[in-house]
Amino acid sequence: MKLIRHKGKKMNFNLTNIPNILKNGFIALLFLVFGLVSCTENPDSPGVEYMPDMYRATGYEAYLKKYDIDSADFFKRNLDKFGYDKAPDSLKLAIKQEVQELYNVFSGGLVTRKPVKGSIAKGKKPFSIPKGDRSLAKSVKMPLPYSETSALVEGKAYYGMFCVHCHGPKGEGKGSLIKKELFLKPPAYNNGSTKELTPGEIYYTIYYGKGMMGSHASQIVEEKRWKIVQYVQTLQGNSLEDLQSNNVEE
Repeated sequence: MKLIRHKGKKMNFNLTNIPNILKNGFIALLFLVFGLVSCTENPDSPGVEYMPDMYRATGYEAYLKKYDIDSADFFKRNLDKFGYDKAPDSLKLAIKQEVQELYNVFSGGLVTRKPVKGSIAKGKKPFSIPKGDRSLAKSVKMPLPYSETSALVEGKAYYGMFCVHCHGPKGEGKGSLIKKELFLKPPAYNNGSTKELTPGEIYYTIYYGKGMMGSHASQIVEEKRWKIVQYVQTLQGNSLEDLQSNNVEE
């Protein structure tokens, strides 16, 4: 310990603090250097980012107008694909025009585009009966073979997911939402005209909806819809044996 007199006052100056001061100064210098290194003259560069995937999407955002931001890569890949470098001069212009046309179709403008009219999404199959022609649905047969697993296990499970809250566990029209008087009671499956509905008519109702019931086509894929139809037919009072012998589409 060394005492230093300054303007008549005694001050304590501990030499053992010097290593700590140097250590802290070195750490501060490291942060300063790191910050300077992170700087860039490129205005489009974000510099060093911590976990950028949390806020910077790797894919294009919906409705983004990307225009030609990836045009260089697009042209290079497709020129190589068409063998531009090895093609004779007489074909190079045609290849460039072909690639330009591809770029205009697949890469220009908005990322999210309206599907081409008549296109069908992967995994989707539209119903052969158009909306409004309910009478035509009456003749549509069951495309799936009836089995205990299909109708009474899987069909019942899907019915419990999508239908039971209104139609009730036994198809009597006393689901939980109906008991709360949130909707009007649907007819029971085993009474009146509902008991006589064919597989095609039941499927039509699931696909397009009816009355207060909206379409379930977007929530339930085709195979599951038909399995629900099979289970609903058992709630109509049909035995599995009768369904197997009478309603399978040949």
